[in-house]
Amino acid sequence: MYHNTRGSGMVRELGPKKRFSLLLIGIYAVSIPLVVLICFVVLRQNAVREVNITGRLYLATVGAVKHYVSEELRPVFYREMPGRFIVQGMSRSFTASRVAAKVQMEMPNYEYKNASLNPTNPMNEADDFEKGIIRRFAGDRTLREWSGFRTRGGVELYSIAKAGDPFTADCLKCHGNPADAPAEFRERYGDKRGFHARVGDLLDATFVYIPVRVPLAEARKITALFAGVYMLFGALILAIVIRRFSGLYNRIEDDRQRIEDTNLELMNLNQDMESIISERTMNLIALSVADRVRNPATTIAATFSRILRKEALSDQLRERIGEIVAEAGKLDSIVRDYEAVLKKKRAFFKLEDLNEIVTSVLPLIDADRRSKNIHIMLNLSSDPKTCMASRQMLRVVILHILRNAVESVAEYGEVVITTSSADDHVLLEVKDNGVGIPPEDLPKIFNLFFSSKKQRIGLGLPLARQIVEEHKGDIWVVSEPGKGTTFTLSFPVRWSEQELSK
Repeated sequence: MYHNTRGSGMVRELGPKKRFSLLLIGIYAVSIPLVVLICFVVLRQNAVREVNITGRLYLATVGAVKHYVSEELRPVFYREMPGRFIVQGMSRSFTASRVAAKVQMEMPNYEYKNASLNPTNPMNEADDFEKGIIRRFAGDRTLREWSGFRTRGGVELYSIAKAGDPFTADCLKCHGNPADAPAEFRERYGDKRGFHARVGDLLDATFVYIPVRVPLAEARKITALFAGVYMLFGALILAIVIRRFSGLYNRIEDDRQRIEDTNLELMNLNQDMESIISERTMNLIALSVADRVRNPATTIAATFSRILRKEALSDQLRERIGEIVAEAGKLDSIVRDYEAVLKKKRAFFKLEDLNEIVTSVLPLIDADRRSKNIHIMLNLSSDPKTCMASRQMLRVVILHILRNAVESVAEYGEVVITTSSADDHVLLEVKDNGVGIPPEDLPKIFNLFFSSKKQRIGLGLPLARQIVEEHKGDIWVVSEPGKGTTFTLSFPVRWSEQELSK
């Protein structure tokens, strides 16, 4: 079996936005015939129901006329004109037919017939369909009404039938023995039809016929109107939904791209941080070792130099002590060379805007901030706050301090970031309303390998202070348990020649 994968492949090549739009358009296109069909069926049923109600009202009106004739007019005529038969006032079927003819002028689509199994008027002769209904009424006297469809002459008709009244003794004056019927009755209808009835016979029924095209035409008209409105408003709503979805999708794509960019930047920054931490940790350790090496080396060199000057030593011992002094000098030279390398790194610093660096770091803590519903208030100076800086290293410092602030703040807490100027320095202040730092820990937070948090090795703040000091700046902290912590960073706007030489 072969499958046509070309179309599905082309759809897959489309972007999610276009695929979603095509899906909506497809659903809308499929829904049109389905909705129109359901609408037509419902409206057709409602139209038939309405026709049924109107037809039954029609039959009830004609039935009321027949009842009035038999119960009101006929007795009066018999009393006032005995032996006579005035068809206009004494024949129920004649009067009902005349009234129906008048009604039909107002309702031309409705056809009325007083069908009978043994009519006096040949026009009222029941056809085979009507005979079947009348016999059903005669066989089941509890059944008084019937409705349904029939086809006549190739036309589908909706029909309502109402059972006639059984013959009474009064009816037999005209429909019993032909010899007993009024002369006027026999002169009008003859003596061959409509006679020999018995009391209780049910031989007639009234029918109303409505062509199915009548309710169908109404249903089609309303369906066409509904379909037009549905397609118009459906297309409008579809366009709005697609446009809104496109806008939402674009925003999602922008956010996704922004998140990816932020994650990439964060990953790069973390790598830089790891590299810087590794390097600075080694530097801190090396400086610590160098400091510990320099003092003993200097002491050893000075002590042995004094011995060489003051003591009477053998040539061999003097030579050995001279070698010790020379080696101690080499250690001090190595320490000086290492410090010189660190000083050269300042050549990579340039003028940077502290406001811009702070703004570039904020997206990197956005996920942590949102998870705790923390509000970050920015009080950045309206004018640039520039200083000599290594942008990447300063971002590491600010990121670490901001993360500490977010971690220490409870849910729905607040972090305030402020930049300002004081004399020839620019200042960055990060203030939180978190748990604060215990007084006994405050003097130790910049110590190497000190941390009050579990699973931390205590390199962040010592690294931050080292980087700030390399910028010829200063960092200090004020904290009160339960009321929050404020970190302040100060950087000179420019370095003096004296500072550059240090």
